[in-house]
Amino acid sequence: MRRTFNIFLGTFLVLAIHFNVCLCSSEWLIQTLEDDIGAENFTYYRLQRPGSLRLQLVSLHGDVDIYVSSSVSQPDYSNYDLKSESCGFDIISIPAIMSRPVYLGLFGHPNNHQSKYRLSIFEVDEPVVDDYEALVDKYYYEEMDGSSSKEPIEKDTYAKLSSRKSVKVDHREDERPLWWDILIDTLKFFVEVIL
Repeated sequence: MRRTFNIFLGTFLVLAIHFNVCLCSSEWLIQTLEDDIGAENFTYYRLQRPGSLRLQLVSLHGDVDIYVSSSVSQPDYSNYDLKSESCGFDIISIPAIMSRPVYLGLFGHPNNHQSKYRLSIFEVDEPVVDDYEALVDKYYYEEMDGSSSKEPIEKDTYAKLSSRKSVKVDHREDERPLWWDILIDTLKFFVEVIL
């Protein structure tokens, strides 16, 4: 009898942990691309997917930089909205308010004859409130800059919006959802009954 109950409890815990991982995921892997790029060459991609996205570029060999634009179909080091030029690991957050399609330009650094990279695209789940706040911030910055709503947002505005969103996401991670508290209390109850 006790062995059956232990198996049941173990199965319940495994399912609860799996359920927690599935529900708490705030991002989903959409696609991963692996390719080579020559020195001082560009490779271009186009993203149509709406919503907030996170691009993760890992340079497996050499160094690859990433440039993103919503207006230029072939972004480079002088024409871009967002960029990341770090060595080895680059991350760019594309806000939901950025118009689609979004164009990506990957640049092979001249220090290496051939660079190999892995580009992963994640969809980031953000509450509607954050999108609304970002929209309000967008109009606030446009009004302060004196630009009309028909002009594209400047590069600095996207950087400010994505940095604010990342701060909000970090703050939200400290809060536990209600269902998690209920699950913990239920597990505590089962442990007390067993002992």
